[in-house]
Amino acid sequence: MYLPDGAVQYHCFNCGFKANFTPGRYLSTRFRKFLTWINVASSEIGKLSMQAMKLSQEVSPHQHTQKEEIKFTTAPLPKDAIKIAGQIDYLTQRGMSHTEFDFYYADQTHKGRIIIPIVWQKRNIGYVARAIDPQTKPKYFANVQPGSLFNLDAQHWSRKHIILVEGVFDAIAIDGVAILGSEINAKQKDQIDALNRKVIIVPDRDKAGSKLIDQACDWGWSVSMPPWHNDIKDINNAVIKYGKILTMQAILKHTYDSKAKIKVNEKLWL
Repeated sequence: MYLPDGAVQYHCFNCGFKANFTPGRYLSTRFRKFLTWINVASSEIGKLSMQAMKLSQEVSPHQHTQKEEIKFTTAPLPKDAIKIAGQIDYLTQRGMSHTEFDFYYADQTHKGRIIIPIVWQKRNIGYVARAIDPQTKPKYFANVQPGSLFNLDAQHWSRKHIILVEGVFDAIAIDGVAILGSEINAKQKDQIDALNRKVIIVPDRDKAGSKLIDQACDWGWSVSMPPWHNDIKDINNAVIKYGKILTMQAILKHTYDSKAKIKVNEKLWL
């Protein structure tokens, strides 16, 4: 359906799939999926996406509701934070090395915790501190700005997919992006959609993971739920048990795009 303001809407009454595009907005993941289904070449979809981004900057603010500006303030790490220079037991247990990411330790302000910086456009905008001792409460201490994402800068333009997870260690383990929680807000969604890639959510295997699955269904994103052993609760667990390559292969193999398939497999996953 074409609307007077130039918008395009599609609604399949058989499966319930909906997609739309409004001039002045980005080409959504759901609308790009619709274009793929009607055999529009990926190169053409890329061109349309670029044109939509340019148009969004040219349209008068009176013509559509402005998206919230993506902007974060620089926030330093604790003053006593020191980069970890040697391997420690906690990272080994996580199947990680101090050489694959810039981990920090702060002996006074966050003693007994690993500090993971959150970087945006090459600037530090916060951090997450994770307790090494499982008896330490709270497990996490987070200095996080609303709407920020972890590891977004590492998503190279050549990648076809963006793997979206909840926690920072899951993101490090698979080179994905962490939402730093169990739900995605509008500011995070805008940043993810702007990457113009296929979005694959891999939720944790708990009740909180169902929130992410519902959001994926609403936005036309994909969900991966590999048939891992019951003791595998998240991606970091999977990488430790199966290795990074096999974990990634399982994620891609067991990715579901339609709401019907996602909901069927959700019952087995959670």
